[in-house]
Amino acid sequence: MRAITVTTVNNVAPRSIGARTRGGTASSSSAKTQNVMTMTMTMTMTTSTTSTARKTLTRAMASAPDAQAREDAKRALLSAIEPLERGVKASDEEKAHVDALATALEALNPNPKSLAAPCINGEWELVYTTSASILGTKKPAFLRPSGKIYQTIDAESLRARNRETWPFYNAVAAELTPTSDSAVNVQFKKFFVFGGLIKVTAPERARGALDITYVDDDVRVSRGDKGNLFVLIMHDNEKRLPGEENASGSLKILSS
Repeated sequence: MRAITVTTVNNVAPRSIGARTRGGTASSSSAKTQNVMTMTMTMTMTTSTTSTARKTLTRAMASAPDAQAREDAKRALLSAIEPLERGVKASDEEKAHVDALATALEALNPNPKSLAAPCINGEWELVYTTSASILGTKKPAFLRPSGKIYQTIDAESLRARNRETWPFYNAVAAELTPTSDSAVNVQFKKFFVFGGLIKVTAPERARGALDITYVDDDVRVSRGDKGNLFVLIMHDNEKRLPGEENASGSLKILSS
C-alpha cells in the first residue's frame, strides 16, 4: 500500500533562525519536530488508505458469493422446469418444487427496481408458467399453443406485447401503468387472432396486474394477480415495440 506523505512547515520567528540553543540550533530542532509530524501523519494516512482498501475488498468478496448464488439458483430453476413442457406436465409436487426454487432466486434479485433496470426491455421467451389459460390445459391437445410464446416489454413506452407461434399465432397488445418499482397494472388493448387476420378491440374489463420479482440479463421471474408464476429467458434484448398500428400482441397472456 502506497503511503501518502503530508509535510507541514511551522512558522518560526525571525529572531530564532540560526540562534544557538543547548543541543543545537533552533532550525535543527524545528526540522526534528517536522520529521516527527511527517512520520505521524504518514502513518495516519497509510492506516486510513489501508482501511478503505479493506472495506472495498470486503464488499467485493461479499458480492462474489451473491453472484455465484444467483447463477446456482438460476441453473437449479431452469433445470427443474426443462422437462415440464412449459408447465403442461408439471404435477402438484413439481409445481411446489419450482415455486420454491423461484422464491430462492427472487431473494437474490440484483434489480429490485425492476422497471428501471435496462435489462427489463426486450423480447422474452416464456419457459414455464402455472397459468392454465396460457397452457390451455383445459383444452384438447390440438388446440393448445405448442410453439414458443414470446413477450416483449418496452418500459420506456409503458407498452408490452405477447405473441404465440404455432399453431394459431395469436397475440395481444397492452398498456402498462406502474404501481411500484417492480409492478404494473396491465390494460389490454387489442387482440390479434390467426396472425392478425382478425383484430378485436379489448373490452375495458380486460385487465390484470404483474409483479416482476426477479430480472437480470438472462432470466425474468414474474407473478400475476391471480397467483400464477411466470419464468422467462431473454430471447432478443434489442427488441422494442413497433407503433400501435403495427402492434400484434402483449402481456395479457402472461398476466392471467
